[in-house]
Amino acid sequence: MARTQSACGARTKHGGCCRRLAMVGASRCNLHRGDWATYTIDRERERERARERARKRPKR
Repeated sequence: MARTQSACGARTKHGGCCRRLAMVGASRCNLHRGDWATYTIDRERERERARERARKRPKR
C-alpha cells in the first residue's frame, strides 16, 4: 500500500529534517505544527464562526 501522507517539513534543533509524518490536512507533525499551522488556523476560524452564529441568534 502506498503512503499518501507527507513527511513533516520542519527542521530539528540539529539542522536535520523531521522524520515524522505530517498531520492530515497540515504540513507539519503534531510536535512542530504550532499555532500558525493550517490545521490550527482552520479550527480557530470555525470556532469564530460558531461564536458569531451564537451572537446573531435571537434569545427566547
